[in-house]
Amino acid sequence: RYSKRMSNLQFHPCRYWTILHFYLFIINVLFQNQIPICSSLLLVTGHGTTGNGFFHLSHSLPSSSNFVVKSHKIDSRSRTSDDEDADKDEDVDDERSSVTILPKRRSRPKILFSKIKSSFHRQNSRETAATISKQPNLTRGSNYGEKNNSTLPLPSVVAKKLGVKATKETSAKEWKRAWKIQKAILPFLHSLDRCKPPDSSLNLACMWWKALAGNDNTSPVYDNGLSYDILPKGFRFIVNRRLCKFYPRLHHANVELRTAYLDGAIKDIIDKNVKNGQKIRLVCLGAGYDLRSIKLLERKWVDTAIELDLKEVVEAKQKLLGQNRLLKRRSWLKDIGIPQLIPADLNDVDNVRQILKDVVRVDKTRDDNNYHTIFVFEGVMIYLDEGIPCALLKATSSVLKENCVDGSLCFADRLENIPGGDEKLGNEELARNGWKLKDFCPKPGLARHMGSAVLQ
Repeated sequence: RYSKRMSNLQFHPCRYWTILHFYLFIINVLFQNQIPICSSLLLVTGHGTTGNGFFHLSHSLPSSSNFVVKSHKIDSRSRTSDDEDADKDEDVDDERSSVTILPKRRSRPKILFSKIKSSFHRQNSRETAATISKQPNLTRGSNYGEKNNSTLPLPSVVAKKLGVKATKETSAKEWKRAWKIQKAILPFLHSLDRCKPPDSSLNLACMWWKALAGNDNTSPVYDNGLSYDILPKGFRFIVNRRLCKFYPRLHHANVELRTAYLDGAIKDIIDKNVKNGQKIRLVCLGAGYDLRSIKLLERKWVDTAIELDLKEVVEAKQKLLGQNRLLKRRSWLKDIGIPQLIPADLNDVDNVRQILKDVVRVDKTRDDNNYHTIFVFEGVMIYLDEGIPCALLKATSSVLKENCVDGSLCFADRLENIPGGDEKLGNEELARNGWKLKDFCPKPGLARHMGSAVLQ
């Protein structure tokens, strides 16, 4: 069967013994020389070239081989036409070498030593595996809290303070697994979406997380399906009111913490300033696809709302809030109005400062210009260039002071120069940028600094 295929290979004169020896060699290599009979019977003598695919068997030997390779010269007159073609292609010399592979003789002490050494390594590997399996699967966030000398509190402590269900106590591996699954299915969920919103800085993931939390009627961030109504049809049912309770409280619960804090902080500022007869202007920097502005306008907590974000995000959000999506599902919002969406790159601080000046500029000829402006940062500073978060904080305070406008600051983000959750460092950082910290509530996560501040 193999004679025609190997007619060009000049192995041992007995072709079938050559084939047998060749397979013995392969078996010996695959089983790492653990079959002594193969090593004893293996005796392959022949010459091969790169043209016939069997050149120098010594290249196939493992580093810990039990073989020795001997070579001897072969007369060039015994070569075939295939060998001559190989010379032209591979630039091989006229003198060729045959390969002889013989079992390598090993002394008994060396064999005994190698067996002891291999058994020792196997024992160590078993003990290491047993030790790893006995280690506890550490819960994500368990290294926080006062007991661990951390300035960041435990997630359960923050959840209890805000009246929110705590995040699930599980390992970081499960959090990563959930993150990978969400990242993989997001393109599928928006495959039939006519609006095709771009995924800028996790905007799409946050849109689904907030819809999941907003459908939970036991949560303080329950929005009666507002965030749910901007999701694409066809697949949004997977986070409806009946199914949202079955999801493990992982990423969407972490976002729920900051949503609950910001809603509560804004409500406290509004209650305080409405008594003074002031109107409320809400300015969200980097709002993404969040619907906080519409939610507060619908509840009549604020009088006007402005949002700044990238141009592509603003264009996509206009489609999401338009006649083909949100206004189609909630037609009564036409009378309330939608927030003013302004395209802006937050890394361009000078442009942002000019936009804010135009927003808060006081018209002295009007009687209804008594506004209290609330600036909101949520999960946007962590995506900005170095030094930009501080510059934006300074720009917001300076714009209010230059125009003699009263204002406040609410944030659930990552402030610069504060690695942990130290309130003293937070107070110093805001003071350098024209704000006075009133409340500080750190939490685990990237957007770990939550708080509110007033003008100095």
